[in-house]
Amino acid sequence: MRDDLNASEKRLIAALDRIDHFLDRAAAAGAPAAEQLQQSGDENRRLTDELAQLRTRQGETHERLQEAGREAARLVAANEALAEANRALIAGTGAPADAARRALEAEIESLRAAHAAEEGQMQDILAALDRMLGTPAPAPVTAVADKDEDAVVEPETASPPRETAGQGVADGMPDDDEERG
Repeated sequence: MRDDLNASEKRLIAALDRIDHFLDRAAAAGAPAAEQLQQSGDENRRLTDELAQLRTRQGETHERLQEAGREAARLVAANEALAEANRALIAGTGAPADAARRALEAEIESLRAAHAAEEGQMQDILAALDRMLGTPAPAPVTAVADKDEDAVVEPETASPPRETAGQGVADGMPDDDEERG
């Protein structure tokens, strides 16, 4: 009988050892899953914060674009009123040439201001698109007015315009040197 008890005891100990090994393996396999779950949660929180920041930036950009649109509309209306007033001044009163010239210069200056506002709006749109696409924005091209000739002179440090397919000497278009002679 004692031998039966020893044999039963040995089988029981072996079964308990197998259960212990099984539980150890299950716990070891569950640890990476818990770690992966924690990493996924951290990534989810980071992406949620990033999304909130992007929505805030989008709202700010949308407000700036709306304000620029209102400003452009205001400038267009002011330019139209100024042009009409200039035509009435020149046609109706037989204004002296000096007064007519000053009125036309004021109109030209207001048109330049409207153009600058529209260009600023376009730069904002391009900057927003560049951020969305993840491309670096090109250096802005700034024009300097030559007061002697009323011509626009591009500064030498300006970046070249964006190239598009099908432009340039390869298409038989003359370059600047060929046009000058």
